[in-house]
Amino acid sequence: MINKAGQDKETQSAADHKRAKNTKNLSGGPDIQTIYKKIRLQKITEEIADQIRLLIKDGKLLPGEKLPPERTFSEMLGVGRSSLREAINILETQGFIETRKRQGVYVSNLGSPIITDPFRQILEEDQNKLLHLYEVRKDIELAAAYMAAKFRSKEDLSRMQKLLEKMEKDSRKSALDLQDDLGFHMVIAQSSNNIFRSHLLKSIFELSNEYLNFLVGIMTEKASRILKLYEDHVNIYTAIEKQDQALAKARMEDHLVQVEDIWKQYMKEKPE
Repeated sequence: MINKAGQDKETQSAADHKRAKNTKNLSGGPDIQTIYKKIRLQKITEEIADQIRLLIKDGKLLPGEKLPPERTFSEMLGVGRSSLREAINILETQGFIETRKRQGVYVSNLGSPIITDPFRQILEEDQNKLLHLYEVRKDIELAAAYMAAKFRSKEDLSRMQKLLEKMEKDSRKSALDLQDDLGFHMVIAQSSNNIFRSHLLKSIFELSNEYLNFLVGIMTEKASRILKLYEDHVNIYTAIEKQDQALAKARMEDHLVQVEDIWKQYMKEKPE
């Protein structure tokens, strides 16, 4: 004999199922059971990758910047090293970072694919085209200085100051470290609040690296040139710190034109 209470439960359950199956949007829309998707919990690795990707997108991590060592990084994020390793693999596959053997993990230059071998061949065949490339650099850097004066943060200013301190020490010894010089310009580009500026500028530096090193040799022939370069950078920094956009742009232009004039003079005088 079937229990009456059990029979009532079965009847009610069947009725509820039928009612849910036939429930539709009152406005004539689709069955509500078909418009919702199950919520998927985000994996820790995806959250790590998202955070690093966002820092790169926002320009808080510069192209060529080294990420912390794995153990330190995992402790900073409060995650396991295996999860961090998996996130790094995801970002490397996507092209946001690169692992350099025995050196560590670095932020990729997202503009690298733009700089193709034909461009390099053009510069090798006709060094006068370097001046055309320099014009593009000026366009980017003048805009960067102007906008950096508006958007720079205390952290940006601190990074510039550290580079200026190193440049001052070198200038006293009549030395010039190209990486410190370019690093200063990269921080300004980063401070301009436009990720494309910093990555495109990095691409230009990579494309002209051989010639920039050669230019350092020319600049260090006279101690007065090195001192002037240092003073130029200090003047640019001061304008950015004061948030004087017009002055920052003007001082950057003065600096870049001065370097360009020295290069042009050398090209005229160099033996064929």
